[in-house]
Amino acid sequence: MIKSERQRLILKSLDGDGVVSVAQLAERFGSSPITIRRDLIDLERQGRLNRTHGGATLAEDLHAYARYEGGSFEDRVGTHGARKRRIAERAAQLVSDGDSLLINAGSTTTEFARALSEHRNLQVVTNGLTVALELGRNASAGVFVLAGTLDKKKMATVFQPQPSDLAGIRAPAAFLGVVGLRIPDGPMMLTPQEARMNEAFVEASTEVTLLVDSSKFEAEAMYRVVRLERIHRIVTDDGIAPSYRERIERLGIELIIAAAAEGACAPTAPPP
Repeated sequence: MIKSERQRLILKSLDGDGVVSVAQLAERFGSSPITIRRDLIDLERQGRLNRTHGGATLAEDLHAYARYEGGSFEDRVGTHGARKRRIAERAAQLVSDGDSLLINAGSTTTEFARALSEHRNLQVVTNGLTVALELGRNASAGVFVLAGTLDKKKMATVFQPQPSDLAGIRAPAAFLGVVGLRIPDGPMMLTPQEARMNEAFVEASTEVTLLVDSSKFEAEAMYRVVRLERIHRIVTDDGIAPSYRERIERLGIELIIAAAAEGACAPTAPPP
């Protein structure tokens, strides 16, 4: 394949997925990793992409991410909406009637709450107003909303809890959306208040599942929620780069890919 055609296809891949890896591109085009890295260097010099460790993102992604974090809740819902719905629908398959859950605020977790509409007798604690409203449509669901200061961008109640604030709450499972996910550091949030609140959700649960679309593996955030070892499962979409997938699996964390193709959602079991 000639260089110009290969680079055109690299940009097309970025338009669809938002992020690509060197290993992924080398396999797709039958080229060496060195050749792909040279292509990425050329495209970065042209201002078409931003190189990352092991891959690249679209050049405008940094600006798009800033708009995403600074925009309204409606903006968040519309960004990567199809990915979030697939993740939410796949995650809902992990929930049984009668379960007790902790669900934090966010656009992906709102989709998750919507996907639980057919479940019966759920008991849910949340700080997400939109999560609570979606679950409120389910007549058999019991919903407790945590008190706090209203974050209008996330439609959430936020406070910085002390270790004892959720001491009376225990749930078998927590389902959390986060701003970013660093490997091996862990899930990240933009403010210390968000990080500590989500840490409290983790500490009050037995099993933690992260709902993160593949763009979150490139997102920048400063405050860690917990170490990645505290996470049991990650549900993401099939845009995840192979390098991230391999690193997650090596850590023994269950990875579930919500694929775009109908019926293609499949879990990847952790190694023995």
